Amino acid sequence: MARERTLSEQAFAQFPQALIIVDREAAVISLNSVAEHLTGWAQRDAAGRPAADILEVRTETGVNLCAPNGALRRALRLGTRINTHFAYLFRLRTSDDPVRVSYSVSPLRLKGKAPDGAVIAIHDVTPELETIEARDALMLAASHELKTPLTTLKGLSELLLDFDLTEAQRRELLQDLHGQADRMERLIGDILAVSRIDSGRISVDISRVDVSGVVEHVCEEVRPMLKGRTLTCRVPEHLPAVLGEARKLHQILVNLLTNAIKYSDPGTKITLSVHSEQAAVRFEVSDQGVGIRREHMPRLFEKFYRADDPAVRRSSGTGLGLYIVRSLVAMLGGQVHVRSRHGKGSVFIVTLPRAETAARPRARVAAVAH
Repeated sequence: MARERTLSEQAFAQFPQALIIVDREAAVISLNSVAEHLTGWAQRDAAGRPAADILEVRTETGVNLCAPNGALRRALRLGTRINTHFAYLFRLRTSDDPVRVSYSVSPLRLKGKAPDGAVIAIHDVTPELETIEARDALMLAASHELKTPLTTLKGLSELLLDFDLTEAQRRELLQDLHGQADRMERLIGDILAVSRIDSGRISVDISRVDVSGVVEHVCEEVRPMLKGRTLTCRVPEHLPAVLGEARKLHQILVNLLTNAIKYSDPGTKITLSVHSEQAAVRFEVSDQGVGIRREHMPRLFEKFYRADDPAVRRSSGTGLGLYIVRSLVAMLGGQVHVRSRHGKGSVFIVTLPRAETAARPRARVAAVAH
C-alpha cells in the first residue's frame, strides 16, 4: 500500500500538465510542480487557500473557472467532468502575460456518490497555437507569393494565344514564362523545405562534398536571374572537401545568391567566394544592395521575418529563405552570420567543417533544426 502511494505521489508530481487538487469546498489541497510554475504559487503557500486565490482562468466568453457558475463549482455540484478547450490563465502573482490554456475538472470520490473534491488539469496550449499560427502564416504567404507569378503566366499565355507575334516576340514571352515558372518552383520548394524542417522529416546524408563542383553548378543556375547584375564566383584551386551533403550546400548557396539578387539593383556586383581555413571551409556571398539596419539583424534568420524597411518591402518574398539557410547550415554542423551596412550591402558568411583527410564511412542522420 505504501509503495502504491509513493508511485501515485510520484506520478502526480511528475505529470507533464499542471494538476491542482481541491476539496469539496474548492480549497487547495495540493498542486504539482508544473502548476507551481504556471501559477507562480508554491505548494506551501497555496495549500488551504480557496482555488480562486491562486487561479484566475477565464474562458473566451469571460466565465471564471472558480466562479459560482464556473466549471469547478459545477463539477463539484453535479459530479461530472467538465472540459474547456480554450481559456486564458492570468498570472497575477508574477505579473507575466496571460497564457492560453485548456483545462478539465474531474470530480474525486472517496465514498458515496457526492464528490469529495476535484482535480483540475491545466494544459498550456501555446505551442499548439503557435504551430497553427505558423501554418496559417505559411499558407497566407504562399498564396500571396503564388498569385503574382500565376497572374503573369496567365497574361503571357493569353498574349501567345490571341496575338500574331514575331518569332523574337514569342521567344521573349516564352523566356518570361519560363522565369515565372522557375519562381513558382523555388517558392514551392521553400514551402516544402520549411514543412520538412519544422516536422523533423528531413535527413542529412553525410559524405565528402566536392565544393568546386557544387559552386560551379550554383553559379550557372542563378546566372539567368541576374538581369543586369554581375556575378563573380571565386574558388581557389586544391580546395579541400567539406563534410556534409551536396544538395543541402547547393540549396544554401542558391538561397543566399537569390537573396543578394533580390535586394540589389541592376548594375551592382555580387560575389560568391570560397576560402579554406584550418578546420573549415568558408563561403561568402557579398552584394552592393540595400543592406540591413542594425535593429533588424537579431531577427534576420527567423521564419517569415522581413525587415520593416521600404527598400526591403518593395521586393516580394515570404521571409523563408534565410530561415532555411540557418536550419540547413546547423544540420551540416556549420555556422552562418552576416555583416551589413544599411545602403551599402551585405556579406553572408557560412562556415562548414572540412572533411577529414582519412576516408570515413558515410552516415545518414536525421536532423531537426531549432
